[in-house]
Amino acid sequence: MDRHDYRFLLSEQGTLRQLIGRTSPGNAIGRLSLERRLREVEAALQSYEGCSARLDNARLVFRGRPVWGSHGIRADFGGRAVGAFAEAVTLTGSSQSQELSASGPAPHREDCQLLITATTTGSFGFEIEDAAQQPALAGQSTPVAAAIAKVKSILEASTGSDEELADAIIDSDPRAVRAVRDFLETVASAGAVCALDFRNDVFKFHDNGQVARSVHRLSADNIRDDDVTLNGQFLGFLPVGRHAQFRVSSAEADFLQTAIGTVIAGRVVPEVDETVAINEILQQEVHISARTRRVGSGRPRYVITGCQAPRGGAAQIGE
Repeated sequence: MDRHDYRFLLSEQGTLRQLIGRTSPGNAIGRLSLERRLREVEAALQSYEGCSARLDNARLVFRGRPVWGSHGIRADFGGRAVGAFAEAVTLTGSSQSQELSASGPAPHREDCQLLITATTTGSFGFEIEDAAQQPALAGQSTPVAAAIAKVKSILEASTGSDEELADAIIDSDPRAVRAVRDFLETVASAGAVCALDFRNDVFKFHDNGQVARSVHRLSADNIRDDDVTLNGQFLGFLPVGRHAQFRVSSAEADFLQTAIGTVIAGRVVPEVDETVAINEILQQEVHISARTRRVGSGRPRYVITGCQAPRGGAAQIGE
């Protein structure tokens, strides 16, 4: 639950109270329905308000040419680097709730802002936390915490294999990936390296050359996105995480010819998940649309964006 959900519930609470007050004595069923929904809303609000509002502090540390040990950091570099990191977190967090446009303001941008609270000791960097101070339910992350964790996973994967990087960015918005690359390019071009410490887990680049290689690996020249269509059968679907297995019987794209006869796995976008009862059409021939992402010479990763179910089956979406 984020601040938008919280504000919506507060608004709904007020509306329900007004409707209950206006309900005539003879409309007992309507009143009971409104009161039941009001109890649900108030329970959700109470759970929200009882949660911790503070993000585990993250530490963004720099060293290299623009850093003078633990004494200081060049202002022109420090400002640009922290700003680029904050933009990567903001766009990553914003894209978790809504697809980003190619340019322009990101949705819910105000809920994905960082606050610098201190400088680090022992090296030069910054302690940061969630500027929105959003509560999170037990076992869940705030949008900012989830975004920092995602950015960290991309930084780590950018030093690994093509397969690891593809797994890390398959569900990331292209604009958010570009923002992570822009941050690394700011660091690389200044002759610096960086480390990110979040929830007692540290990732760090070993040298400036490694940062420069990650910049290239996150470039448009190395990451290829395609919209494709596939025919085949769903073999299984897990609603938790929205992951499906799909046996490919035919594919239009040339680079997918080797996938024919094999089983692929992919995440299913919520619009398909909510409209098509996939587990009711297993082993039946269907037509799906998907977004693929390939990194370097690695295998494609899949996000299923549409499904045309068999005749008499579930509804069609995305076609």
